Amino acid sequence: MDERKMSRCTLVFCLFAMLLALTGANVRAEKPRSMTRVTLSNGLQIVIVPDRLAPVASVVMTYRAGSNEQQYPGQAHALEHMMFRGTPSVSSAQLYEIGQLLGGRYNAQTKPSSTFFYFTIPSRYLDVALRIEADRARALTLSPSAWGAERGAIEQEIATDESDPFGKLERRTILPAIFAGTPYAKDGLGTKFSFDRQITAKVLQQFYQTWYRPNNAVLVIAGDITPAAAIASARKYFGNIVRRNLPKREPVNLRNLSPVTYHVTTDYPATVVALAFRSPGWGDKDYAAMQVLEAVLNSQRADLFGLVARGQAFAAVVGDAESQQRATASFLFGVIPSAAKPDVFLAALEKVVADYQNSGVPADLVAVAKRRALASKEFEASSIEGLAIAWSDAVAVTGKKSPDEQIAAIDRVNVADVNRVLRRYLDRNHMITVLAVPGSAGKISLGATGGGKENNATPPQKQEPLPAWAARAFSNLSLPMQPARPVAMTLSNGMRLIVQASSVTRTVWVSGNVVTNQARQAAVDKQGVEDVLNGLFPFGSQRYDRLQTREQLDAIAAEMQAGTDFSLSVRSADFDRGVQLLAEDELHPSLPADAFQVVKTQVAQALAGEASTPQHLADVALSEALYPAGDPERVHATTETVGGVSLDDVKSYYANVFRPDMTNVVIVGDVTPQQARATFEKYFASWHATGPAPEVALPAVPRNAAKAIDVADATRVQAQVQLAQVFSVGRRDPDWAALTVGNTALGGGGFGSMLMDDLRTRAGLVYSTDSQLDSYRNRSVFTIDFSADPAKVGAAQRMAMNDLRALEEGGVDLARLQRAKTMLISDIPLRAQSFAGIADELLEDSNFGLPLDQATIDARREMKASPSSVRQAFRKWISPAAFVRVIISPAKSQ
Repeated sequence: MDERKMSRCTLVFCLFAMLLALTGANVRAEKPRSMTRVTLSNGLQIVIVPDRLAPVASVVMTYRAGSNEQQYPGQAHALEHMMFRGTPSVSSAQLYEIGQLLGGRYNAQTKPSSTFFYFTIPSRYLDVALRIEADRARALTLSPSAWGAERGAIEQEIATDESDPFGKLERRTILPAIFAGTPYAKDGLGTKFSFDRQITAKVLQQFYQTWYRPNNAVLVIAGDITPAAAIASARKYFGNIVRRNLPKREPVNLRNLSPVTYHVTTDYPATVVALAFRSPGWGDKDYAAMQVLEAVLNSQRADLFGLVARGQAFAAVVGDAESQQRATASFLFGVIPSAAKPDVFLAALEKVVADYQNSGVPADLVAVAKRRALASKEFEASSIEGLAIAWSDAVAVTGKKSPDEQIAAIDRVNVADVNRVLRRYLDRNHMITVLAVPGSAGKISLGATGGGKENNATPPQKQEPLPAWAARAFSNLSLPMQPARPVAMTLSNGMRLIVQASSVTRTVWVSGNVVTNQARQAAVDKQGVEDVLNGLFPFGSQRYDRLQTREQLDAIAAEMQAGTDFSLSVRSADFDRGVQLLAEDELHPSLPADAFQVVKTQVAQALAGEASTPQHLADVALSEALYPAGDPERVHATTETVGGVSLDDVKSYYANVFRPDMTNVVIVGDVTPQQARATFEKYFASWHATGPAPEVALPAVPRNAAKAIDVADATRVQAQVQLAQVFSVGRRDPDWAALTVGNTALGGGGFGSMLMDDLRTRAGLVYSTDSQLDSYRNRSVFTIDFSADPAKVGAAQRMAMNDLRALEEGGVDLARLQRAKTMLISDIPLRAQSFAGIADELLEDSNFGLPLDQATIDARREMKASPSSVRQAFRKWISPAAFVRVIISPAKSQ
């Protein structure tokens, strides 16, 4: 793991991650467990699912109404926003503050058939979350003035989304075509016209009164809870809310889908080729077979991934964009180099589908897909929030009794079913073709530093005292109960192992990394060698080639990634075999010559496509402005440096950089420390390092000078703004805790922070804004981010600087300071609500050389922070006059 990568993701692989997110989520279900189901007299369904992983609870309130039921574009979306604008008994400011004090993990999402609101909170605050949801279910303020204020923010959200040409085409054109003739085709996002001219507070009130009723809702509570007590609280707060008869829903009359091709220009670093088609909805008998088909096609043993392995694409996947009862909008995606010919890849994509349609899908891959779906039942309990959402989707959205019903349906699928849906639904005569080609080369220029003079025209939002019941809940700030302390050990070869045992599910999560810094460990003219190396790990080990490795993993339904960052997700019964396969790949990669040529070309093509994108230009310009000459952050791989990398260079880099004494491994799950140590010693003990360990940490840096950088992006609607500065505060610095508390108060705390209160809630200049403190061993980077209409950038920046100056000159007031502390303390158990979260935190602490109880140490220091210590830390380290400002904004008309 390169320390520089912790806050960086290339556009190509971020896009790849977006495509992968479409796949695989529909075949998961929870481990069979005790659950409690109750329906109140007013019709509210309550589902309680205990999970003792951490002292955390997730509350998901789902109303079975979304854009399908709306009269105007974005109406359901607008009401979702207004649910955060207060009720007759809890004001908007109080609601934001309570959400912050709960830990800040709360949000909502509007879907076509439902709208859900969720809190993930320390379980000791469950009563608070239930009271808020019941209060919102009973009545909303929905005043014209509140809607007027929120309308500005929601229009900013629309402008942000409209800045993505591919996403805009999907929402505005493709989905309406796939769902034509049905309420599914309605515009869920909304338009500026609909918000300005059609939707009013009265319209929203009518929608709320009609559909937001207890007999049209499902409440799911999962986590460290006592079912009887949770039900008693839910009955207390929700029991007297009045039910109402629901109107009939609009009929669904699907129309034939005609083939059409769309060309769109994007600012992506690669070309996206997509085939959109209509597949079965979750209420269709063919839905389970379609999910198995998608899993088969996405297998790394299938021909679709073969396009990637042969170097024809960066990624190729099939997945669902939006699923409804009667129909699903699905996409077959490929991401290819920007210089490649889309028509050629499209033909290759079509051939993969046609070949399977002619010969049938491999029966063994169908069996694997079903095996993995059944095995996934074991993994769901490894995330409390994921468990709650899985149950909410199953019960509230699809009307099932539990997520197990979908798993049972998948278990009944046979090969003939999969081939039938393949031939019926992947019909080229009923597909929409999309060719999204890069065409927005960014242009960079230097501008004035901006920030200007202070603007006091808009005062900070007035603080309001909390309701008495909420004030009591948060009155006693104390450290949360800590789980069993992890066990750390060093193996005989210097490899560090950290084990956090948990028996909530019969699974194990392994996460590890080899600490590297390519900029310091590879020659300047060989930059990119680590990227090529990591790209070669999926091609297998010296014992098993690429396909054989996947066969071995499929046999135990495990997932594995090897490289400088590596991971393993496996059932505890197969832990030994999983670690053995991980060691094979990690210690004995095959690094085949033919694959080297493929990967090297892919890396070079990705860099070539990325080189002229606005985001890449902005990132490079920001690095050059922040860091001195020779700093590792200013060293970048290029097509030229990658072109100079040979296979011998890759092998030499692997031999020099992959060292057990630079490797940290975290194991979380159903395994004892003794078992974990014995297993890793068994398979990793032969790995040894020679010579002293290298120094790879980023060095301390001087303060940067102010600078303004403007990057033109013709595809954007809004301006994306980042203000950044660097300073030499390491993760261990005594001022770190005070800076963290101050950052949380300023903008890191989401709703209720100074920036959100002023820039969004009060002034409506932005949809979202935040500040962030990223700290490493010897340096920190402080940033303020927001997106706004170009004409509002100056006002938004001046207001942000006013907030920063107010914090540095007057300090943070006691009430806001206490809120920041409470939020930080509440976040401690929330970071441990999943195996992955536990592993991430322990791994980061280990990489920075921090003790394993660093979270507790930080919390104690944060609780001691005072207005004076926060003010002094910010004045010492962060200067309003030292920001580098980078704006990616719409290009001016020529």
